Amino acid sequence: MTRTATLPAGFADAIRRWKLGHHVFHLKLIVMNSMLVELHVACRETRWTDADRLLGDLAHLYDAATASMKYAADFPPHAYRDLIRPSMGEPLLSPGFSGTLNRDHGQMLAHLRELRAMLRDRKQDGTLPADTRVAAKQLWSAQARNRRHHMLICEKFVPGGESQLQEFLNGQDAAEG
Repeated sequence: MTRTATLPAGFADAIRRWKLGHHVFHLKLIVMNSMLVELHVACRETRWTDADRLLGDLAHLYDAATASMKYAADFPPHAYRDLIRPSMGEPLLSPGFSGTLNRDHGQMLAHLRELRAMLRDRKQDGTLPADTRVAAKQLWSAQARNRRHHMLICEKFVPGGESQLQEFLNGQDAAEG
């Protein structure tokens, strides 16, 4: 006879939301990386109409990623504290686990940094069309909204606290000092 663990009320929903929201976010991240590669090519080849479309699509996709993140975190803080956060530590995961260590996320941020520099250079030399500036500003606004919402979620689950990565790094500093 197999025994099945029974989770406290609301924990099963928290797990489902956390996993589904993160899986959906990751799919969006992969699409964003593909679009960013295409966008870099469009900018290098001065295909500004394509670049404007891609910038707009990326802004919408960033907002959709934010919605996925909000969905993933729509459960009570005690479920995060008592179930989700402990599942992201030892022995299940390495100490200092962080979503920022995700390779695809790192690639996306690198692509965005390169894009920002490329567009800044084009703006400075006067070759960036006004429509492309507007479209890029929409993307940067979507990125800023995403970061704000992520910070709000972090504060909801760990008020005034540190991420697991920050805790790990601070522990390393203390051990060395």
